[in-house]
Amino acid sequence: MKAIKVMATIDDRGQLCVGEPLKLYRNSRAEVIVLVPEVTEINKEKQSHEANHQTTQLEDYFNFLRPDDIRLKGSRIGIETILYEYLFRARTAEEIANIYTSLTLEQVYATILYYLHNKEAVGQYITEWLEWGDKMREEQRRNPRPVYEKIRKLRAERDARRKADGNPVSL
Repeated sequence: MKAIKVMATIDDRGQLCVGEPLKLYRNSRAEVIVLVPEVTEINKEKQSHEANHQTTQLEDYFNFLRPDDIRLKGSRIGIETILYEYLFRARTAEEIANIYTSLTLEQVYATILYYLHNKEAVGQYITEWLEWGDKMREEQRRNPRPVYEKIRKLRAERDARRKADGNPVSL
């Protein structure tokens, strides 16, 4: 799935009107995330209507523990987990919510929206997370835990015995 940024208006009937034609395959599905203006940007009439309803800011969905550790409130799941599924595995928000059942669909959409709203910063956050993961895997490969080394040696001994006995070697 790819992201396309377009401007649109909402008409008097509450329908979304895109300002220019989308260059997509006809009759194809699209996932739409709508960013609406903050209350301070809405006209006075709508401000009084908004004041009667509780609004949630996007940042309210997250715990900003450190610059490199942003998690969804009420969980230990980091935004990188959700965004990896969305960006690199091309999963929809619904699929992600079905995988991570402790999260609501609203939390998944909030994470995707937070990414789209802060693409440069969150993109850097994801890049650093991926690089850190690569570094840790390489370090583990170079310095395996003693138990892994013991298992490797036991398998090698078993395979050598099987080979000497004329039995096929397992992988």
